[in-house]
This record gives sequence, C-alpha cells and structure tokens, in this order.
Amino acid sequence: MTDPKIALLMEETGCDQEQAQQALEQCGYELAEAVKALARLMRHIVVLKAKFAFPEQDQFGLFMVVLNVKTGALVRAPAVLSYNPAVYAVPLEEDWFEFEKRLYGCRLWEGSIPAESLEIERSLSDHFRRADASALAVQARDDAPDLTGELSGLLRRLFKTDRVPLKLRKDVLDLGQFQSLSQKPKPQREKRPSAPAQDQLILKIELEQERAGMSAREMRAGDMVSARIVDERDIGQYLAKLFGGYSEEGPVPILAPVEAVESEGGQMLVRVRFSVGVCGDAKVPLDSRLKVVRIAVRNQETHSWWKRFFKP
Repeated sequence: MTDPKIALLMEETGCDQEQAQQALEQCGYELAEAVKALARLMRHIVVLKAKFAFPEQDQFGLFMVVLNVKTGALVRAPAVLSYNPAVYAVPLEEDWFEFEKRLYGCRLWEGSIPAESLEIERSLSDHFRRADASALAVQARDDAPDLTGELSGLLRRLFKTDRVPLKLRKDVLDLGQFQSLSQKPKPQREKRPSAPAQDQLILKIELEQERAGMSAREMRAGDMVSARIVDERDIGQYLAKLFGGYSEEGPVPILAPVEAVESEGGQMLVRVRFSVGVCGDAKVPLDSRLKVVRIAVRNQETHSWWKRFFKP
C-alpha cells in the first residue's frame, strides 16, 4: 500500500512516486520540507533564449520560449523585432528573468515593430504547441539535440528569406527557480471584445486620453494605443513591472496594439494585446479622445496573422 504522505505529495505537487519518496527521505518525512525539496528536484522548466538578425531589412530581434517539459506545455513565448541594432547586443548569458525584462524593455525603444513582433510570438507558440510531448521532455537533458537549426528554419520561413542568423542558449530550471504565470483568472460575465480562442490572461487597463487625439469611435484593430495596467491583482502588478509599465510613481503608459473593439451602450470596449497569452481590456466613452498611433502596413501580404485575427 502506498504511504499516505507519498500519495498526498503526488496529488498536491504532480510529482511521481519515486520523486515523492526521495523528497520525504531527504527531509525526514516532514511534509512541509518535502514540498520545498520537490521544487528543487523537479527540473522541468526549459528556457530558450535567442537573438537573431534579418540582414535584408536591417532588423534585429529577441525571443524567449518557456516550456514545462513535464506536462509538455508552453508557458509563454515573448518576442520583439526592431530596427534598433542595440537589441542584438542583449547578452544571452543573463538569467531568464533579466533577459525577459530586457526583451520587454526593447519593445519600448524607438524602432520596435509591434505587428511583426506579435507574429513571431504566434509562430513560436504554434510551433511548440504542435511539438510532441516526448520530444519536449528530452530538452531537459544535457545531451538534448540543439534546436538552433530548427528555430532558425522557422524564422526563415516566416521572413521568406534564406538567411536569418540565430544564437540560442538553453537554461534548465527547477520549479523553485521559476514561478509559472499559468494561473488563470475566473471567467468574466460581462461582454468582452471578440478575440481568437486561446488560453489568455486578461488585465484591467486604462487608455491614455489626449485632447487632440483620435475619437474612440474611429479606433480600429491594428492601431497602437497608450495603455496603463491598473489591475490590482499580484499577477497584474508583476506583469506591469515586467512589461516596463510601472515606476516608483505608479503605472506608466505602454504602447500596445489594439486587437478588437466593440461598441456597447455608449461605450467602446477595447482589447489590447501585450503578448501571446496576455491581453488588457478597457471601457471608454464613445466621444472620448485617445492617444492613438495608426501604423501603415508596408506589405499586406506578409502580415497574414494580423489579417486573420485583427478585424479591420
């Protein structure tokens, strides 16, 4: 018969029997200590940090893929593409948290390209969500195959070019080194702007107003707006800091693309996207004037992701 403490550990942490037994033995069968020990034993988080260049267009980028190889799940895959060559100077040797903060910081620099950045995120997410779970599990091993060629090929297909130099670094973390943001908020009953069906976190935001700005009635998907994350939940405050939207004085505006808009009862419901899996919702009066930037797409044929998911 299985020891009740082993069964409880397996149920509460998702570990297997061998891991539970090992943790309990190390901690003198103290459950609380065994839970802490398990976090150090379960090296299931794989972080891929990468930087790349698109020489034909003088563009430079960063992306990071976070995988839970135990469950075969993609945690997140943020990316940025920019005309600023300083993006390519970000060191891959930094730990995952500092690298992710730099990545989101690069989005605020002059020269960043939000539409293409989000398309790269979408392509990476689709790629790893389609991957075989057993193939992902191998990535936690020291002798795992290098994914540089595979991911470079993905970028070449996306950019429709034969040359995309890519540098990749992999870190394997235990659960004690990494806190997943996979907890989802409870479903909201109020009506939300339509958006692609996917697992996503919805943050409460406010849009920056401007006396000479664009009328809320004229706003459409694909516009860039200045959004403040005012969500009071811990996860909202954490993401605000991570995205560069928080200072010592409080929330500061983040430039983000509008994903969907809907008119309802004298108000405009607006959804913006900060990254794959993280959106923000706001309500503004129809007659309000907002700080909006409308970006002209250079080559409409190369922006298939926006054409599919952002309604004009």
